[in-house]
Amino acid sequence: MNMTKRTFGILMSLFVFYGCDRMLFEPDPANAPENNFEILWKDFDRYYAQFSLRRIDWDSVYTLYRPQISPSTSDRQLFTIFSNIVLGINDMHVSLYTPMGDVYRKSMIPASYPSMRLINACKYIQCGAPQNSVFEYRTCQDPAIGYIIIQSFVGQGGGLSLTDPRYLAIDGILSQWKNMKGIIIDVRWNSGGNSTNAETVAGRFADQSRVYSYRRQKIGPGKDNYSSWKSSLIEPKGSYQFLKPVVVLTSRATSSSAEMFVMAMQVLPHVTIVGDTTGGGVGNPIFRELPNGWTYRLSTEIEADAQGRIVEGVGVFPDVPVLTTAADSANGIDRMLEMGIDIIRKSQ
Repeated sequence: MNMTKRTFGILMSLFVFYGCDRMLFEPDPANAPENNFEILWKDFDRYYAQFSLRRIDWDSVYTLYRPQISPSTSDRQLFTIFSNIVLGINDMHVSLYTPMGDVYRKSMIPASYPSMRLINACKYIQCGAPQNSVFEYRTCQDPAIGYIIIQSFVGQGGGLSLTDPRYLAIDGILSQWKNMKGIIIDVRWNSGGNSTNAETVAGRFADQSRVYSYRRQKIGPGKDNYSSWKSSLIEPKGSYQFLKPVVVLTSRATSSSAEMFVMAMQVLPHVTIVGDTTGGGVGNPIFRELPNGWTYRLSTEIEADAQGRIVEGVGVFPDVPVLTTAADSANGIDRMLEMGIDIIRKSQ
């Protein structure tokens, strides 16, 4: 989940303007199949932001599925119907969960997509180097090039900070690497988390304040009920910013707040994005719950990059497209990492 300060604000507004109303002035909604469907459909109608982008006629979804539901519809039948609805939306941030452990979500990664994991890591990077709970950091076999894997941006901040303090370890890493020729940051397997953590890390590479994305939020029912577009900034953070060449490695598995990290890094003049197009799902999702105890997640926003190109369902395009094939991976060859190393070696 991409839980950010924006998400917190949305959740609070839902509580104030929607949740309190229902708690104080209405009885608990009935746990009946028809009612569960009506609540799910109306929640998506009110809060889901991407129907137009995904060419979905939400009214036709109601027309198709509502007649299939009656008081005798079983939980299994209802779950099948809801799962079909989720499949049709085709959004990685739309998912369905039951207390019995049933989960349904759409993966945007093709089944044939190579894993690209470093089978022969020591061919490219030093083995046995230090790491911590969120960063795996080493030098390449060329000791003038640093290499950091960020597997996730998951984690919530405490106290007055929205940043998980574990991500502040980036300061210690960069303080050791001030004399490096360049750094490679690998987010190919990063499926997101908290966008504040992503911005915290990206800020350690920012030369100045720059707009890196635009977003608008669904604010009411119907097709065109959106907020105005608002910009997001990447700006210098921490006591030191690394402004030498940086390469960020991406893949189709790079998604959610990891895509926000890529967008933020892409506007920096000393950064090159290398690899495959990202997953195409930012969306700022929220969770909702039905009377039967099922929960579901839906995207409340549309995100665009600094040039105004919509990211949802498309992804962030790399500056230098490179694919590591399944055969490459099986043979211990990492074309993306090789390209990243080559770019930094040739940098001035």
